[in-house]
Amino acid sequence: MVDVSHAPAGAAPEQAGQAVPFVTAGRPVPRVLPLGAGLVLVGLGLGFLGWRLRRP
Repeated sequence: MVDVSHAPAGAAPEQAGQAVPFVTAGRPVPRVLPLGAGLVLVGLGLGFLGWRLRRP
C-alpha cells in the first residue's frame, strides 16, 4: 500500500501562505522563523546583557 498523504518534494504548496520547505543534504527542512526575527532576538539578548552589566 502506498502512502499518498505526503506530496512529492517538488510539489507546490496548496495554500499561498504556507511555508515552503527547502532541501538540505537530501532531506526537507521547514523554515521556522525569518532572518529578521533572529536578528531581533540577538539584539534583545545583547541589550539585556548590556543592561545587566551596567546595573549597579
